[in-house]
Amino acid sequence: MDTFIFILKVVLPSLALSIAIKYLAPFLNVAPTLTTVLIAVLSPSIVIAIALLIQTRAHRKN
Repeated sequence: MDTFIFILKVVLPSLALSIAIKYLAPFLNVAPTLTTVLIAVLSPSIVIAIALLIQTRAHRKN
């Protein structure tokens, strides 16, 4: 059951983000620069790394 909840915690935000990108992103005017591309490509990995680091530190305290 814990595995199922973990999978839901990953899949649901991913689905929400995918829907937001598909339907809301066309309304944004973003200049195609190197900085914009790097932010778009690297920010999901950085956010996940920070979340996992926080979770690991919280788990070690318990």
